[in-house]
Amino acid sequence: MKLDKTLFWDVKFKDLDYEKHANFIVGRVLNYGDESDYKEIKKEYGVRKIKRIARDINYTNKKNINFWSFILNIPINSFKCTKKFSTKKQSIFSPR
Repeated sequence: MKLDKTLFWDVKFKDLDYEKHANFIVGRVLNYGDESDYKEIKKEYGVRKIKRIARDINYTNKKNINFWSFILNIPINSFKCTKKFSTKKQSIFSPR
């Protein structure tokens, strides 16, 4: 697959096994990837498997859930992570 390697900043991309690490790969693409990354996983795994994995993602933000609910035609309450949204405001900057 021709995925953006920066999506996998914390692992050695060459060591990923596309089948063994499918949940990890799909999760990263759904959370951080772009359209070309999505097209790559869609070719590799198919929409049915992507939907199954998306439902089981443990954590993401509300924006991602809304977008993937629309794109994948999955009801928002079907996502596992909707039960675990953080109530803490997220920021890339440290609080003062």
